[in-house]
Amino acid sequence: MPPHFEDLRQAAFNAEKDLNSYQAKQGLGKKSDSTLESGVNEMVDKKFSESTGVKYGPGSTASGSDHRKVPEDEGGTRDDRGRLPKAGDFKGPGGPEDNIKIDSEQRGGDQEVPNLQDMKRRGIAK
Repeated sequence: MPPHFEDLRQAAFNAEKDLNSYQAKQGLGKKSDSTLESGVNEMVDKKFSESTGVKYGPGSTASGSDHRKVPEDEGGTRDDRGRLPKAGDFKGPGGPEDNIKIDSEQRGGDQEVPNLQDMKRRGIAK
């Protein structure tokens, strides 16, 4: 039998209360080495029934920068040299292939618009 609505509501209330406590916000208590290094307490993941996945370090934030690398688990594919694409490659409609096609049509002869070889080097075309 599925959990009753009131039970789910109470579980959510208790989880929010626990995460919103003074101890949780201030990080009081014994800390693991990874918590001290990263500043992120991964033990919070154990308080939920489903895994939450904690990321830290470069590329962990959803910043507005076009220079952020797109990890493979978010759709980035490595090129021949093993480099990940930058977020700026995915601006506009359709993705990087369409953006390059539109740029080459609008700016024919421009040295800044990548050709087929440049696209292969970036891992956009095959």
